[in-house]
Amino acid sequence: MARSARGEPSWPPDVTGSYDGRRMTAPGGGASRRDALVADAVLVFVTLLWGSTFVVNRVVVTGDGPPLLFLLARFSIATIVLLPMAWGRPHTPGLLADSVTVGGLTGAGIALQLVGQLFTTASKAAFIVGLSVPLTAPVAYLVTRKRPGAANLAGLTLASAGFVLMAWPGAASGINLGDLLVGGTAVIYAYVVVRLSVASGRHDVRVFTAGQTACAAAVALLVRLAVTPLLGRPEALFRAEARPLLLEGRLLVFLLYMALAATVVTFLLMTWAQAKMSATHAAVIYALEPVFASLMAAAFLGERLGARESWGAGLVLAGILVSELPLGRR
Repeated sequence: MARSARGEPSWPPDVTGSYDGRRMTAPGGGASRRDALVADAVLVFVTLLWGSTFVVNRVVVTGDGPPLLFLLARFSIATIVLLPMAWGRPHTPGLLADSVTVGGLTGAGIALQLVGQLFTTASKAAFIVGLSVPLTAPVAYLVTRKRPGAANLAGLTLASAGFVLMAWPGAASGINLGDLLVGGTAVIYAYVVVRLSVASGRHDVRVFTAGQTACAAAVALLVRLAVTPLLGRPEALFRAEARPLLLEGRLLVFLLYMALAATVVTFLLMTWAQAKMSATHAAVIYALEPVFASLMAAAFLGERLGARESWGAGLVLAGILVSELPLGRR
């Protein structure tokens, strides 16, 4: 295991080597099969948490609170929680640039998603954001010039098809402003997944995660300051943002959940896990998000999975299994 400048074991281990087409391999021979499977399981858990956030965001933006101020509070709380964990940890070259890029773009993507959900439905937003899954492979090639392996491409194709079956909004008609804004989120997320897989192995996970949330909070603050002079206007965004942020009742519960579970926990875990795999492999696992969202809707809201959703879930799971096969490896 790699050690920090202070002689302590660093987390994650050194996995700053090259891609083998499926996973990131370490200079000393790559992550073990066990470590790789643990990383997969960690990302599955992250996706489970993400599956619950669309409902929370929809409730917030349509009546409970100001979207951008809520986002600022979410990332500010997360940063306050993470800073003591990062205190005294080693700072590595490129940390600031990677934190600004990944964190800043993540904040911008979530801001676009929140604002977009003022004009479109939660189901359409979930579908459009999920288009980052098939976008990841071409973005990864453009950024790294490394071709994904045959197993990852086959798995990604199956998972993307399953995602479309599950998440295609049945009542969707036409494209509106909200759809376009959320589409920007999908493009940003695809790039963030790629950049995170490339950068996360370079840095201590706690310091890098704290840097990401701090930069996301900074972006949320800048956007909020930009719209503040316009809060008296009648448009939906400005009316929503003019609402008070009352930290009580379910809004307080939602805020703590989004800050702690959906930010601190997920950012730490995905930063650690993506150091051990390629961006395309991570994207296959992220396709599980609508599967978990549908299962939670069935469990807590009494909704049933139809035939289309069941087939879609099966294709996503098949894609994950295929991505684990040693296709085309030498």
